Amino acid sequence: MKKIKANKIKLILTGKLACMTLFATLLSSTVLSAHALTLYVDPVTNQVYTTPGENRVELGKFKQVDQAEVTQSPEETQAVEYKIDQKMEELKAMETRLEEQHKVIQEVAQQNEVAMAKSESSSSGEKKWYDRIKIGGYTQFRQGAGLSGDFAGLASPGDKAIEKDTNFFIRRARLVFQGEVSDHLKLYMQTEFAGGTVGVRDMYGDIYFDKKKEFRIRPGLSKIPNSFELLQSSRNRLALERADALSSGVRNERDTGIFFYWTPQHIQKRFSFLSKGLKGSGDYGVIGFGAYTGQGINQRDKNDNLHVAARVTYPFQFSNGQIFETGVYGYTGKFVPRVGTNEGAGILSAPTFNKKGYRDERIGLHAILYPQPFGFQTEWNWGRSPQLNADMTQIESASINGGYIQAMYKIDNSWGTWIPYVKWQKYNGAEKDTTNTPYSRVRETEVGLEWQVNDQIELVAAYSNMDRTNVKTLKHVKNANIMRFQLQWKY
Repeated sequence: MKKIKANKIKLILTGKLACMTLFATLLSSTVLSAHALTLYVDPVTNQVYTTPGENRVELGKFKQVDQAEVTQSPEETQAVEYKIDQKMEELKAMETRLEEQHKVIQEVAQQNEVAMAKSESSSSGEKKWYDRIKIGGYTQFRQGAGLSGDFAGLASPGDKAIEKDTNFFIRRARLVFQGEVSDHLKLYMQTEFAGGTVGVRDMYGDIYFDKKKEFRIRPGLSKIPNSFELLQSSRNRLALERADALSSGVRNERDTGIFFYWTPQHIQKRFSFLSKGLKGSGDYGVIGFGAYTGQGINQRDKNDNLHVAARVTYPFQFSNGQIFETGVYGYTGKFVPRVGTNEGAGILSAPTFNKKGYRDERIGLHAILYPQPFGFQTEWNWGRSPQLNADMTQIESASINGGYIQAMYKIDNSWGTWIPYVKWQKYNGAEKDTTNTPYSRVRETEVGLEWQVNDQIELVAAYSNMDRTNVKTLKHVKNANIMRFQLQWKY
């Protein structure tokens, strides 16, 4: 726009200069040149000067004459008048062209203004729903080595990296598509690429009832409102795996169902703050409840019986900035186990079981003091679950109990963020998602150090002393010592 205005001014000045030049030519052609006086004109003010100066254009040389000297013949006078009329016509024609050019400049300027207004309106307007989708994810690359004890006989339902003949291992490789496509709908999809197959981990929509997004329902495949550690993303968790006492209740943390969540607006901001740097679990509501199939991730229901889950939690913030979260959760339903032979464990024929399922229920408590810089975290749960009996011939209903205690300390320096931690866990109960729902006894201590190099790169080194049941062979391994390393990158 500035360039157009500058061109406009330049054209107008050029026109004035042209007019004055024509006038100078006219005068210089009708007067004598002897004893001439050079005159100058300012094209802006039209003031005539006898000396040169800034912004002054030379008109020509002129001679002062007496009246007698200017006496001309009629033919000479007619010729001069003709020349004057001719020059005046040329001046009028030039003025007409300048007016036409001025109109063209105005039209171009108006078109540019309209185009700029449309561009600004388009850039500030509402985006298409697909423009709101964000892509991210993370990958965890592990390496484990047995130090002492019966490492060869050790196995864990949550970590295949500790099994024998395993060295480098991709534990997780997640890709996430998510975005709030409108004020009332958020989409979320997560896929898993580790293990050689592609599987869906999450596929749900958050439907909001109000502009503050305090009330919402979540239909689809998603995490169950349950334990804090089960809801906490693996990209944020300190320990390499979740505690068996909790993950045995909802293996892979997810199922298909529909849930209601309520989170006040100021607590939404608090949950977001905790997730970004303090190992929070994310926003699963101050209050959350709903129903799901109860058979596990990507599994169809087997008995037309829904599980029901509920959770209440609240992150209290003190005057010194420290945040303490505590809550209670539980679920109930009927679970139909998988049964089959297992010659390696001495099960030569499939155990008998109730095809309608067994009572599957738990209640638990959690308490978290977020690391600022010292942190503490603990959870415990109790309940009942289907379990293989002692003589391995049938499935029965049995009790479960267990939990964990974890301490941590957050250190920030020029090298990044360092969080040393120690975690102890205990579990007595069935692994219901394993064939024949065998009993498992777990006692495990993990000491580790997490180094957050930057927002994308994280390295963990962890030593573990394990005392646990191998649910594949049904043999119990005591005092196995292992060292594991994990490199995680987020994108």
